[in-house]
Amino acid sequence: MHLVDVTASHAKDIQRELAATPIHFIKVYTLGNSRVVYKKKHGFSEIIISNKLRGITDKEINFVVEKLLKNDTKNMEITKQKSLVEIIVNN
Repeated sequence: MHLVDVTASHAKDIQRELAATPIHFIKVYTLGNSRVVYKKKHGFSEIIISNKLRGITDKEINFVVEKLLKNDTKNMEITKQKSLVEIIVNN
């Protein structure tokens, strides 16, 4: 598995969101057919993993946590839905 940084492809959307919200960091990645959006605000970080074609696997969740959070799972809350996973980390 590989996370591919595609943030530049979403530059206009990211600029708009950064201007309109208290978020100060956004990165967008692809993980095969899945999209990973990593956002940081003061006090917490949020990772959204989504896939329009299928559910998100535990293997994908663990890979993203390992790569983006360096396995820092303290204060981490995971919410799973069919094709969407939200990971919130309180800093």
